[in-house]
Amino acid sequence: MLFDLDGARGALPLYVQLANALESHIVNEKLEPGTRLPSEPTLAAENNLSRATILKAFEMLVDRGLVSRYQGKGTFVRARPMERSLPELTSFSEHVDSLGLRPGSTLLDYAEFAATDPEKPASAFPADVDIVMIERMRSVGGTPVGLQRLIVPAHVAHRVGISESAAAHPDFSFYGALRAAGLELSAGEETLRAINADAREAEQLGVDPGTALIEVDRHSRGTSGQLLEHVRARYLGTHYLYRVTLNNPSNGGSHETNSSTALRTGGGYAHRADGVRPE
Repeated sequence: MLFDLDGARGALPLYVQLANALESHIVNEKLEPGTRLPSEPTLAAENNLSRATILKAFEMLVDRGLVSRYQGKGTFVRARPMERSLPELTSFSEHVDSLGLRPGSTLLDYAEFAATDPEKPASAFPADVDIVMIERMRSVGGTPVGLQRLIVPAHVAHRVGISESAAAHPDFSFYGALRAAGLELSAGEETLRAINADAREAEQLGVDPGTALIEVDRHSRGTSGQLLEHVRARYLGTHYLYRVTLNNPSNGGSHETNSSTALRTGGGYAHRADGVRPE
């Protein structure tokens, strides 16, 4: 694979040019996730570059979330990041579907807790409410991208027909179940922060401990204002991209008005800064 690189003084460093050229190749040729790129020795020989230059170019592509590198196997194209605009109140499955990708779900845990159960996990619901907890691994095209914990009031779960067998179905959608039961989400509040995967999360997601994750904590309400779900999620930072539109108040815009940015959805399962930790 030969690229036209500029070695003249004042030009961009060769590794930057090569990274940009490889990125253009991936995009223009619409390479599928999992496609193996040429090896370091091959690229070095074909472009008369050092292996150090090739390595730095590949590192840039890794930082951009375009490729994954596996020792002894090579460098492979990654699935493109899933961009979400804020505000947006859709489920994980709906969002992934809208991108033309295939969402997936693997049930990790399902449990029902009485209000007085000492093992009941902490949530945004009042202490006297029975709850149902569903933990799932979310995937795109068969590749794990996040861990999700969904907590809903038991009476809501029973009304919409949630059970362990239903939650275990790969196509299970809580939002779809709500709509089928005549319930609708109208608003939500969501917080985001950057964290690193612990050993358990890294094993579940198939990444190295310390890998960057986006932590999502969301409360969503129905048309009557009733809290219907508390979702906690941790998504791979390389697979999830949030886009926020900002207004300048001095030019007539309003951060308060645009703060409906919190009306978005997508995940569940997180370790929070306030000490609440998934069981």
